[in-house]
Amino acid sequence: MVLRNIKRRNLYEEIISEIIQYIQEENIKPGDKLPTENEFVEIFQVSKTAIREALSVLVAKGIIEKRSGVGSILKEINGSKVIEPFTQKLMMEEQTLKEILEFRRGIEIEATALASQRATREQLEAIENAHLELIEVNHNGGIGIEEDYRFHSLIIISSGNSIYQTIFDMISPKFLEALRVSKNQSKRLSKSYLEDTHQEHERILNALKKRDAVEARLAMLDHLEKNETKIWNHDL
Repeated sequence: MVLRNIKRRNLYEEIISEIIQYIQEENIKPGDKLPTENEFVEIFQVSKTAIREALSVLVAKGIIEKRSGVGSILKEINGSKVIEPFTQKLMMEEQTLKEILEFRRGIEIEATALASQRATREQLEAIENAHLELIEVNHNGGIGIEEDYRFHSLIIISSGNSIYQTIFDMISPKFLEALRVSKNQSKRLSKSYLEDTHQEHERILNALKKRDAVEARLAMLDHLEKNETKIWNHDL
């Protein structure tokens, strides 16, 4: 998970929720081995220190146990007394994420239209470079969270509206969380998601280059709506 401007306490809580969700989504049973610390680092895109901190809490809660020479094992849990609090917290986080994505949609669509009219040649080149860097990272097996974020962030900056930039920075932690969720799902389930993203980004980029505000709006709307649908339906 890539997060900015979040207190360390909140970071490990986020990771705990993600590990619980991972256990449920992967249908991991009591006695099954969990991913290693290094594997969790790759899945959630955080430091090994943060993973260790989250795992230590789960050990203390009796959800997992550490076995020498084996690793982390999911323990037998009676009922759902331990899992439920984390599941409820995750549900609240998903509702917050949904609302932020809806709010972001309204901002970014109009910002893209403004960028089509205001972006300088240098800014368009920077947006295109971010697009190409994302493709390269994906082709090399990477997820490309930072590159994807930079593509969208540069469009916001190119709008020339400082208020849009400020608000986008405020919601960036949840935006990055959405990217991590969707891209880690895509990594596990389907490579087609990445190709779809490349095509959608290219459509946006072409609209910006053509200075077509109408097409820029439609291209960004299509991209965001498709991505949100994939996040919630895990149709990746």
